[in-house]
Amino acid sequence: MGLPLVSIVIPAYNRPHTLEIAIDSVLEQTYPNIEIIICDDSTDDRVQEMLVPYLHSFPQIKYHKNERNLFLENWHKCFDLATGEYINYLMDDDTLHKEKIAKMIFFFNEFENITLVTSYRQTIDESGQFLPPIGATARLYEETRILDGKMLGNVALTRCLNVIGEPTTVLFRKKDLTELYGVYKGKQYSLINDLAAWLSLLSKGKAVYIPEALSYFRRHPNQNNNTLGLKAFSEWLDIMIASREDGFLDTNALFKTALHSYRERVRNYHQFVEDIMRIDRILTSLE
Repeated sequence: MGLPLVSIVIPAYNRPHTLEIAIDSVLEQTYPNIEIIICDDSTDDRVQEMLVPYLHSFPQIKYHKNERNLFLENWHKCFDLATGEYINYLMDDDTLHKEKIAKMIFFFNEFENITLVTSYRQTIDESGQFLPPIGATARLYEETRILDGKMLGNVALTRCLNVIGEPTTVLFRKKDLTELYGVYKGKQYSLINDLAAWLSLLSKGKAVYIPEALSYFRRHPNQNNNTLGLKAFSEWLDIMIASREDGFLDTNALFKTALHSYRERVRNYHQFVEDIMRIDRILTSLE
């Protein structure tokens, strides 16, 4: 075709109904050269059974059922099996706008040193109805912007919010992600594995932000982040500190803003007493 192959990779887990909706949104893409990689970490066969007619009709869909539960390693398996030049993760409860890939890949083709393209994402409920944005999903800009990668990373870090987007939101070149997905500076993140990947990419180049809703982020009680536990939020403090090695939060003022944002988020929870003490020690050392 002459167009680079894009791999849409889906780490699936026990959600055949929403997975079917997600797959349909990929099959409706206006960009023609796409493969779909599904790595199934489910505890039963419902996903596999739902996929039977798809696998018969669409050769671009590749399905792999894990022999054991891989959890975060399933994300790595998806990445390894992808053969495309570009990768877009797709959560099995999210969906894509039909022009998402076409509109995003334009920027890789037309501009240099782009390592990440993201957009506004529309929040939806369990039945697909639109929801108002939450803090992290609020529209960042009203116009399309090409941004210094470290500047966009700093926006997320200083707010202690993943304003860049969930895994579904971002398109990137496979070769640009040199650490495993969700690994940053040698540490595997779980709650913010997406942000870990984005910082790795943003440290290498520029980002594009598109204000159109090019993906749909489903919010429901059974989301993976709701099962990881409150203590996993400590990952934010770890990644703030680690990010300075890559030139994020490169002034004491930015670093202090990030630390205070984190402190404000956790100050009413007794589980974070040690984190607050750690922040106090860091702030004292910066004086």
